Amino acid sequence: MPRSALLEIQPYHFHRDPASGLPDWWVWSLRGPAAESCRIQHTRVWLADPAELADLYKLPSRISGLREAGGGGLPEIEEQVRAAGERIARIALSETANHLRALAPVVVRLQLPEQLAEFEALPWELALVDGLPLALHGVVFVRGAPPASRAPTASRAPTASRAPTASRASTTRPPVAEPALPPYLRMLALFSLPQTTAPVDLGAHRTALRAELLDVVAGVPDGDLPLELRTRQFGVSRNTLEHTLAEPEGWDVVHLVAHGLPGILSLERDDGTTDPVRTSDLLTLLARARHRTRLVFLSACWSGGQLLEQNGDLGKVGLPPSGAADHAAVNEHASTAADRGSALTSLASAVAAHLDCAVVAMRFPVGNDFARAFSVRLYGHLLRHGHTLPDALRNALRETVADGELDEHRYPLLCAATPMLYGSAALTLRMPDRRLHGGALRHLPRDGTGALPARPRSFMGRLREMTAASGALAPLSGVRGAVLHGEAGMGATTCASLLAHDHREVFDALLWHPRPAWSEAVVPPLADPFADFLRHAMIHLPGLVGVRRELPWAELSARLAAERVLVVLDAADVAAGRDSRFAELVEAFVAVDGPGRILLTSRTELPGIAADLPRVPLTPLPADVMEQMLRTLPLLGALRRQGGVVPVQVLRRTGGNPGLLLDAERSAGDTATMKDWLRNHPPRNT
Repeated sequence: MPRSALLEIQPYHFHRDPASGLPDWWVWSLRGPAAESCRIQHTRVWLADPAELADLYKLPSRISGLREAGGGGLPEIEEQVRAAGERIARIALSETANHLRALAPVVVRLQLPEQLAEFEALPWELALVDGLPLALHGVVFVRGAPPASRAPTASRAPTASRAPTASRASTTRPPVAEPALPPYLRMLALFSLPQTTAPVDLGAHRTALRAELLDVVAGVPDGDLPLELRTRQFGVSRNTLEHTLAEPEGWDVVHLVAHGLPGILSLERDDGTTDPVRTSDLLTLLARARHRTRLVFLSACWSGGQLLEQNGDLGKVGLPPSGAADHAAVNEHASTAADRGSALTSLASAVAAHLDCAVVAMRFPVGNDFARAFSVRLYGHLLRHGHTLPDALRNALRETVADGELDEHRYPLLCAATPMLYGSAALTLRMPDRRLHGGALRHLPRDGTGALPARPRSFMGRLREMTAASGALAPLSGVRGAVLHGEAGMGATTCASLLAHDHREVFDALLWHPRPAWSEAVVPPLADPFADFLRHAMIHLPGLVGVRRELPWAELSARLAAERVLVVLDAADVAAGRDSRFAELVEAFVAVDGPGRILLTSRTELPGIAADLPRVPLTPLPADVMEQMLRTLPLLGALRRQGGVVPVQVLRRTGGNPGLLLDAERSAGDTATMKDWLRNHPPRNT
C-alpha cells in the first residue's frame, strides 16, 4: 500500500470575512500514515487580509490573459505561478506545508467541508518548500475523495476472477447490472480537433501513446498483459463517443485529448466544426462507462493547446476564433467562489463522482509535447511497472519536468502544478486490476473492405490537411468528399487509410478500391477492375443486390451514392486514366445528394473530374515534423540517438517527403546500402 495521509478542514473550523465573503481563518488537520503515527497535527491559519486569498483564485484568469496577449509567454506565467506557490506556502498552508514535505513521498487525500468547496481547486501541491513545489517533493493530492460515510454506495464491476459479494447485493439501491469483464485490458483513446479550434498536431501524441503501450505489452514477461487499444483522431463526435462506449465489453481506460474551457470539452459536430460539450452532457455520454471504466484521462485545458515555433520559443497560444470570449469565460469561471480554480476542476470532479472512477486532469494549459510525454510515462509506470496511479503520476511528473528536450523543462513550476488526480478510486488504483490471460483479442468486425490497409501505426503532421479532409467526410459537411493529391511519397494513401479507419463507424459500409497494379507487375491486374469494384459494392450493400442487371452502371453509381457508404479510390488518376468509367462513377456519385462520401487519392488535382470536390494538396512536411518522424524509426532513430551524421544527411535529402524518409530507413541497416542511398539522393531544397 502507498504511504497516505489525510488533510482536512473540519466543519466549523473556518470563518468567512463578512465584508468580502472570503475565508479569513481556518484550521488544517493532518493525519499522517497510520503505521507511523496516530498523532494529528493541527495548524491554524490567520489571514491579515483576505484579498491575499483572492489573488490565488485569480491565477487561472491571469494565466489565460498572458497566453491570449502572446507578449509575455511562459516566463511571465512562470513568475505568476512562483508567486502563487510562495503565497500558498506562506499564508494558505503555513506550517502544514513543512509537515507535508516531511511525509513525502506521500499520497494526500484532501477532505473539505461543502462550505469550502472552492478550496479543492486551489493548487496546494504548488506550495514552495526549500525552493521546490510539494509536487516535486513527491506529495500527490487526490481530490474528490469523500469520507467513507459519504462515499458512493454503487458497487464496482467485479473482477474476472471474483464474483460480487452478498454485501454488495444488499445495498439500499437497486442492484446494478454489472458487465462481465474480458480477460484483457481495453483502452479507448480519442483525439478531438474540430476545424474551428486552434491547430495542434495530435498525430505525434497518438503515435507516441500507441508505441508506448505496444512496448508495454511486448515488455511484460510471459505475455501477461493483453491489451486492446483503440485510437481515433478525426471525426470524434458525440455519436462516436456514445457508440464506442456502448460496446458490451466496456473500456478500462478512456483517454480524451481535446481543447477545453472551464467545464467544457470541444468535440466535433457532424459538419466538422466545434461542438462544446458541457459537463452535464459529457456525463450523459459517459453514462455507459459507469461501474466499468477504471480511469479517465482528460488531457485538455481551458484555452486549447500551445504551439512551439521553429526556434523552440513559445509562440502565441492557439485559441479558437472567439479567443476573447474564451478569456472572458475563464474570468467568469473564476469570479464565483464555487467555480474558482482550474479549467477542468468541475468537469474532472463530476466525472470521478458520476463514474466512480479515477480521473487525471490538467489544471493549466501546457504544450502538446509536455502532455504527450507526461501521458505516455504515466501509462508506462502504471502498466509496465505496476505502480499505483498516484505513484505513476509522481514519477511521470518528475521525469517529464526533468526532460531537457521539452520546452517546459525551463518552466517546472507551471508543469508541476498542472496534473491533478480526482476520485476515491485514484488513491489505490493499479492496472491490471484483475486476472488476465492471453489469446486473441476482440477487434472491430471486418467491413468486407478486403484491400483496406491496416491502420497506420505511426502518423505525424498533415494536421490541416487531415482536418480539412475529415470535415469533408462528415455527414453534414455539405460536400460529397475530397481529393487528396501530392507527388509520390507524400502519403496520400496513408492519409486516406487513416481517414477511412477513423470514419468507419459513421458509414454502413466502406469500399476501398486499391491502387491499380502496373501492367508489368508479377501479379497481373484484374481483367476488369471496374466490374470488380461494382461486384464488391453489391456484396457489401444489401440495397444494391439484384439491381445490377436491371440498371445501367451509371444509374447504379447514383444508387451507390444514395447509400451510407464511404468509397475510397486510391490512385484515382491512374484508375480514371485506364478506364473512363471510374471518372464517370465519380461524377455520378458527386451529383447525387445523399449520405455517401467519396475520397480520392491522386498525384494530380484530377482536372476535369468532379470540380465540386474540395482539393486537399499534400505539400512537403516541415523540417521539425520530419525530424520527429525520424526519431520514431527503429534504425535511423537509433543512429540519431548515437549522434551520427547520417540522420542529418538523410533529412537534407528527403525535402519534406515522408516516403523518401521511409525509403532511407529501409537502407539504414547496412552501411554500404546507406551510402549508396545517400549517393543516389542529392540534397533537396525544403
